[in-house]
Parts: sequence; C-alpha cells; structure tokens
Amino acid sequence: MKLKIVKGTRDLYGDDVKRFQYIEEKARQVFSVYGYQEIRTPIFEKTELFAHGVGEGTDIVGKEMFLLEDRRGRSMALRPEGTAQVVRSVITNNMMRQNNHLRFYYFGPMFRYEQPQKGRFRQFYQIGAEYFGVSTPDADLELILILRQFFKEIQLHEISFQLNTIGCQKSDCRPAYKNKLIEFLQDHVDSLCENCSNRMHDNPLRVLDCKNESCIAVTSEAPKIHDTVCSDCKDHFSELCHMLDDHQVSYSVNFRLVRGLDYYSKTVFEVFSDNLGAQNAAGGGGRYDGLFEIYGAKVVPAIGFALGLDRLALLTSPEKKEQKSVFVVGTDRGAVCKLVATCREEDIICQYDPFQSSMKSQFRQANKSGAWKVLILGEEELKAKQVSVKDMQDGQQTVVELSAVVGYLKKSVAN
Repeated sequence: MKLKIVKGTRDLYGDDVKRFQYIEEKARQVFSVYGYQEIRTPIFEKTELFAHGVGEGTDIVGKEMFLLEDRRGRSMALRPEGTAQVVRSVITNNMMRQNNHLRFYYFGPMFRYEQPQKGRFRQFYQIGAEYFGVSTPDADLELILILRQFFKEIQLHEISFQLNTIGCQKSDCRPAYKNKLIEFLQDHVDSLCENCSNRMHDNPLRVLDCKNESCIAVTSEAPKIHDTVCSDCKDHFSELCHMLDDHQVSYSVNFRLVRGLDYYSKTVFEVFSDNLGAQNAAGGGGRYDGLFEIYGAKVVPAIGFALGLDRLALLTSPEKKEQKSVFVVGTDRGAVCKLVATCREEDIICQYDPFQSSMKSQFRQANKSGAWKVLILGEEELKAKQVSVKDMQDGQQTVVELSAVVGYLKKSVAN
C-alpha cells in the first residue's frame, strides 16, 4: 500500500503551525476586547441545515459539499462554512431566551470540493465572528472595526473594505430587484457564460459577481441594486457609511458585491489586502437577519464574517519570543531524568539527550539546541549533590546545590 495524502488537504507542522497559532492568538486577543466568546461546533451536521440556510442554488450546496450517510441512511455534510452552525447552536440551545444580544467567534476546519490552488484547499481553516440581536448599523460597524484591528495586530496594514447593500426580503426590495435583473439578463443571455446562463433564474445576483469578462461587460449595464432597495435598507446603509467615515475606515462602495450565500441581507462586505496579490480578498461577511426565520425560529437580527486562515498564514511572520531553555547533561540516566522532570514541573523549558550519548556529544546537542544554560550532572556533582550550571552566553560556570537549582534558575530568568 502506497500512502498518499488526499488531494486538497495538507499536514500542518513546524512553521505552518506556528503561523496558525500566532494568528489565532491575535484573533482571541482582539475578539475578547470586543466581548466575543469562543464557540465550538461539530465538524458535520445534517445536510438540510446547509441546504436550507446557505441555499439550494448556491455553488456550495450544489457542487461543493462533502456528503456522507450514517448507518441509518441519513444524509450528513462536512461543514462548508460556520455561520449556519452557530445559528443552529443558538437556536437548539435556546441561547437568546435570557440574552438580548450575543457575540461568538470560532476557529476550525471547513470542507468544500473545489479546485485546490495557492492558499485554497478542500479542507481549509476559517476564523469567524457572529453578532446576534442588534439590528442597527453600529453592529455592522463593530464587525468592520474588529477586522481592522485584527489585521493591524498581525502586521497587515494595507487593507481596505468594499461594501454594498443587497436589500431585504420585503416585496418592494430585493425580490423586486431580482425581477428587474432577470428581465435584463434574459435580453443578454447569449453573452453570458454557461454557468451564469444556467443560474440567472435561481440565483441572479451571483451573475453580478462572475469574473468572466463577457459577464462583467453585460452586468456593467445592469440595473443597480442600490436604486431599487427599500428606504429602510437605503437608510441603514447610508448611516453605516457615515459611521465608517467618522471612524476613518478606508472603504469603497461596490454595487457588484453580493457574496455567495443566500442568507445574506442588507449589508455585505469584503476585506482586501494588497499583500495577497491578484487574489487579494482575505475574507468577508454581512447581515443575515432572516436566517433564524428560515430555520423556523423567532427573527433575530445578525451579522458576521469569516476569514481564510490558510491565506492569512501565507502573509504572516510570527513574532519570535525569546524563550529561555536549559539542557541537562549527565552520566546517570535516572538522575538526569529526575532533574529534567523537576525543571519541567516548575515551568522551566528543559531538554536532554534520551539516548545518553557521550558527555561530549551531549554538550554538542546542548549548544545546537540554543539552550540558555546547561545543567551538568557529572560523577563529582552527583556525589556532592550539586549541579554545575554553565551560562552559554559568557561561558561562566557556577556550582549550585541540587535542591536549590530550580530557585536559582527562576531568579536568573527574572534578572
């Protein structure tokens, strides 16, 4: 049997893991400042959760979900995104009963069957945040400010936002615009790509987001959604833009921006970084005020975003923190192991040679490890119940009582 990793997946280790940990640590710091709590949801759910919430006509549901059956023949799906799951958790755990608003964030792997490319995998990782219960534009502002602060923390300064409003489900809002857009697209169907001509009736807004040049040319003349949305949606978007100006957020209005999931309403946005090159969208999100109702629950206004952790990891260089470690060398395995364990129990990073090589070889390993100090347990030290402590910076050596060596090391670290 020839072992081979599954296409679109990868093993994370070494510097890759350090970059992931660094980004997650910075995200936790920022989210906690804004009052967000971590939530962890299952890696798979009933397929209908995503089919109903994300949308039957979306590429995610129609083409990209990894499906499986359990032993009773029920359809399950590996999660392709996080928002539907968090909403499901809030509903099934009745979290809104005693809260008028909730804030959550999450990390974790997601799964979509699409063509792998640089920074994009079939098992990929996301950071997400969800804010429930607040319908006013200051909730939209909060999510965008979180993103700006988070990008600053991971040293990505050249960022900007694109925003749009895609209206709500009131009859004189997005449904009316969809009818106008379909009527327009029907007159230009011969100029659309095959994908757009197939989906223009079920999901016409996605045609606006197509990257095909002929579709871009057609939709540049299409009716603008901002001209059709209801007064409430226009006012919401206008107030948000004023708030962003007050907070000096760099943004532009993109009337082609629609996002790819059916549950979005009103505000949608994407965040961009010049560091990402041609594929410079680092993530995005928007409002989904009607998603709770789709699942049969009481209406709860909500907004959230998701970021691709894999792509962010390509751009970050974790801050290198100086960690002082020690290396124990000695002739007696039992004594060495005991001193190593004592150091580790006191939170001192400690290494040793488990193969008990020659003392000369152990010193070479200690030097290679970058140890701050070497603890020497030779025959003479063992007889005297002492430890020789060698400073690897200046080469000076000090003799310390074995029972006092941990205290000596802690005092040296403090100084």
